[in-house]
Amino acid sequence: MNYICINCINKKLDYIHKDEYIRCNRCGKVLENINSICICKDEELYFDECKSMLYYNNYTVDLIHKMKFSHRYLICRDFAAMLSYYYKDYIKNYDAVTFVPLGRNRLLDRGYNQSELIAETISKILNISLINNIIIRKKETKALSSLNSKTERINMIQNAFEVNSNYNLKDKINILIIDDVITTGSTLNEISKEIKKLECINKIGVLTVARA
Repeated sequence: MNYICINCINKKLDYIHKDEYIRCNRCGKVLENINSICICKDEELYFDECKSMLYYNNYTVDLIHKMKFSHRYLICRDFAAMLSYYYKDYIKNYDAVTFVPLGRNRLLDRGYNQSELIAETISKILNISLINNIIIRKKETKALSSLNSKTERINMIQNAFEVNSNYNLKDKINILIIDDVITTGSTLNEISKEIKKLECINKIGVLTVARA
């Protein structure tokens, strides 16, 4: 660990996998019981499964904000190490990891893409392939956190990404998309929609640090 204190982790972080809730394997939402049918059955989801490590409590929010906006990029490595430890079996079901690309202006302003650093570190820790540039961001968008409704988020992110057809490999692969936070899932779903245009894609999974 480079930045996060182990004692603080144990006392302040709220791990999703340690709760007793039953969750939908596809979208990660809490279900009433094991026989419940998730509302995502009526949604057009393009990823096949989704897991998140942390609830978005005040301490997690503070860490993620520092990671993204205060140049504390070492937190990315800490989160990657935690994801690699707690979700090793899940990650190992995939042939490669990729990440949500930032817009050019935001990348220049921040200096790094936190999701890319997390994915890159997971790739090194678990010796799993990292695929860069499978998704190209075609347009800049305002921060989705500034939008109130899921509909606004979907409209904002629509047609923001384009798949790189050069990654249409001969063999079928399972790919895992890494991101820092999932809220409505609009961005990850739009990216998954593009990636699924590749004939080589067999399965798409999502893994995030936190769920808001």
